[in-house]
Amino acid sequence: MAKIPLLKEVVKLIFSKPATIQYPREETPVEPDARGRQYADLSKCVGCSLCMIECPPKAIRMEKIPEGYEVPKRNARKIYPVVDYFKCIYCYRCVTVCPTKAYVVTNEYRLASDAPVNSRELSLSTLKKASQEPSQGEGVSKQ
Repeated sequence: MAKIPLLKEVVKLIFSKPATIQYPREETPVEPDARGRQYADLSKCVGCSLCMIECPPKAIRMEKIPEGYEVPKRNARKIYPVVDYFKCIYCYRCVTVCPTKAYVVTNEYRLASDAPVNSRELSLSTLKKASQEPSQGEGVSKQ
């Protein structure tokens, strides 16, 4: 007797629309407050390393700011955090411990890649490029 209700359920499911989202062909709805990748706004970062020290999976390392960028005076050590998104567990501990609230949070979750995925480019994009002034004698044509 219990077979008939089960059979009705099977027939109903055969002709119904699938519940699975066909990602990446269909966009996945994401909550606005979902925890995605985060990166440091280097115009606010002081290079204190608290985020690196507090990171549970040790996904953050401090790197020197490369030549060619205007380093804010508040960052005397000229270092900034780089988040390795493959190690990150998205606990946002770095965001909460930052004394200057320098972290920018996003709900971007599409991080799959063969190459290393980190916050280097995003963080450096928050700094101005240093203007290169010609040194004495350059730019002056001799006749």
